[in-house]
Amino acid sequence: MLISTFTFAQTTPATQDQTVDRQATKDKADEDKQRMRSATDLKKETKSDAKVAKANAKEYKRIENDASDAAQEAKQAARTENRAQKSRVKADKQAKKAVRASEKSNSN
Repeated sequence: MLISTFTFAQTTPATQDQTVDRQATKDKADEDKQRMRSATDLKKETKSDAKVAKANAKEYKRIENDASDAAQEAKQAARTENRAQKSRVKADKQAKKAVRASEKSNSN
């Protein structure tokens, strides 16, 4: 007669410890992957922000240069207008002198 006995797998404390260790290792690996993804995302965002900041700085510099050029042109225009005004005043004086000279010449 052959008696068969069923053997049941019993979990031993060592096997449970291995399972817990494997799960802890897996959890740590998952956390590391998540940290790496986060770091990669942060790097991409930082790069994108840097590009935007660089573009903004370039635009700001262009605006500053335009404003500086406009100020110089306004200053030059003011100088030119001042010279023109002086020339008009001088021409008016000369015209008055010419009128006086003409009147004096006619009266003689």
